[in-house]
Amino acid sequence: MSSRPGPDRKPRFFRRTRRLARLVVGDPRDLIAWRDLKQNASLIETLWKALLGTKGAIPDLRIAEGGRIDIAATAAAYGVEARAVTIFLDQRQQQTYARSLFAGALDLVLVVAWLVEMSLSHWGGNQLLAALEFAPFWLFLALVTFQNAWLNWQVRERHLGSAGQFLATADNLFPRKP
Repeated sequence: MSSRPGPDRKPRFFRRTRRLARLVVGDPRDLIAWRDLKQNASLIETLWKALLGTKGAIPDLRIAEGGRIDIAATAAAYGVEARAVTIFLDQRQQQTYARSLFAGALDLVLVVAWLVEMSLSHWGGNQLLAALEFAPFWLFLALVTFQNAWLNWQVRERHLGSAGQFLATADNLFPRKP
């Protein structure tokens, strides 16, 4: 018998080593969870497109000097009474209130559920990855809440202002009903 390894001994060594490495470490694709990342990325992309698709701006309002909404000029441009424009703005304020309240409540429920889940489970690589995957959802809902609160403020004050003006001058950051 020859002491030299045959041609079939070398592949067996690599096969055994690979099996042993997968037994100890696991499949690298499972550690990184590429499938989950791809699914979550497509979901985030869908949510982002939905956010961009619901433009918050009110169409074709006439703006007076200083950024104030001119109700009389807007009513004249559409050929309706000023009361109809006021009713439209009140309805818009009600919509932004409901959207902001719903998105904020959903955001709060998800954060509390996530905190409970993370505090009760054993921390490992998958938990850290889950924490990082959750951040875009929380940020998306927080931005939807902020955007609708900002629009609610614009309609309530009858003044178009930037987000910085909203944060600086609003007496309350929570939306209000009309």
